[in-house]
Amino acid sequence: MAANRLLQYSPQRCSFAQMRCGARPAKVVNPVVAKITEYGSLIDPGLNRDSCTSTLWSPATLVSEPVVFWMCRDTQQVLKNGSIGHHLQLRLASPQGYGDPFYAFSQDQCPAGGCGDNVCGPGICGDGTRWVGWPDTPPLVVQRGGPLGIFPGWVDAYGWMAKQRLTGLTVLEDAGNSLFKVTSRFPGESIMAKTELVKDAFWTKDEVGYGTACHVIHGGYAYLYGGTPNAKLAVARVSTLRGPTAFENRKNYEFYVNGKWTSKTPLASDPTIILPNTSQSKARSIGLRSGRCSFVWIGGDSFPDADAYISTAPNAEGPWTVPKKFYSGVVGNGTLPAYSSLAHPALTDGTGNYIFISWTKTHPDPATNFDVYDQPLVRVDWA
Repeated sequence: MAANRLLQYSPQRCSFAQMRCGARPAKVVNPVVAKITEYGSLIDPGLNRDSCTSTLWSPATLVSEPVVFWMCRDTQQVLKNGSIGHHLQLRLASPQGYGDPFYAFSQDQCPAGGCGDNVCGPGICGDGTRWVGWPDTPPLVVQRGGPLGIFPGWVDAYGWMAKQRLTGLTVLEDAGNSLFKVTSRFPGESIMAKTELVKDAFWTKDEVGYGTACHVIHGGYAYLYGGTPNAKLAVARVSTLRGPTAFENRKNYEFYVNGKWTSKTPLASDPTIILPNTSQSKARSIGLRSGRCSFVWIGGDSFPDADAYISTAPNAEGPWTVPKKFYSGVVGNGTLPAYSSLAHPALTDGTGNYIFISWTKTHPDPATNFDVYDQPLVRVDWA
């Protein structure tokens, strides 16, 4: 059982775009904002979603539009009068984005009916505590089109999910991080992708949850980031030449420790795994910017602010520049003013000339006084 601590609403949200940079990025760059365009909120008709992240699922073809995979946290039902209906966990049906928890709870996480009826679970325990299924990053797509690359709608991906038990917003237990496989075999948006638990607690509670914070594929490697106990980031990698199922075997992972890549898994407490100028308290996205060719980190302020920062590096492990603030968003007046800032490279054309960012803010619903989620969407063009 971990020592009790307050859960910060500054999750490590991630989404990535693979851009045209050649064999590897070339240098550190200093991006400059040329234009900012503020759009409306990310909403669904009749549904109100929290902390949505996105990734490119299927690219555009001659006969089809690109498909973007969205993954969100809690969902509220919005009634015709605009008020919130059921503010607790909803049990809904696919297609179009919602149903039972996308990453299913394991048997030690208070399954449905665990205390005699369906009021308890999934994840809600009879003693008033709860396990939360809050993804911090979208699945990492490792294969499109099947083994031959010719099957439309065929996608293989992996997602890492923290196992946390809370009372209110206080963390009672960190039980490691589980690995899920996410698959799709049909084109379009009408059939929801399927998930399968590969291994419960793939990373133990004493290890970094590599892949839970950020991930990006470049130069024959998938780079997987996770948070350290002192609120920094560490990175591991897997060679993509080992095939799409390589992520299921821990023997295929290498870890950046003391300035070198090693096959030995470090403890989360090892100070030599920390990447300077990174911070677990800032939600982030990491991608590659074409033209200037560098790794780009975009992150938000810790709760309760909505400031966006950017940092760049010539390599996935760094050295990262000191994060620079480039945008300040409006916060809400609800219980949780602002959190879950992140970037959406999947919404761009892949050139790296601009990026979309979002964050979550809350405000009280006048009819029920429940907090309502609001996710502003902003486009930032670089000079």
